[in-house]
Amino acid sequence: MNIYELTTNQKNAIDKAKKIYGEYWKDEIRKGWQTGVYRWGLDSDKIAELQRMRNTIGKKGLDTLK
Repeated sequence: MNIYELTTNQKNAIDKAKKIYGEYWKDEIRKGWQTGVYRWGLDSDKIAELQRMRNTIGKKGLDTLK
């Protein structure tokens, strides 16, 4: 799966995570997926979308995103 197959809400959540977490954005999302706790900067809508993505694209899908 690549970024162009994501919904607008999913793209927005990923873009926000990239902006906040920088080059380590995937690591931070993985930590959030494992714990349900995200570091500062993401609002509840973005967190909810990332959690839904955990259930739909999973780790393999996250790995393919750029």
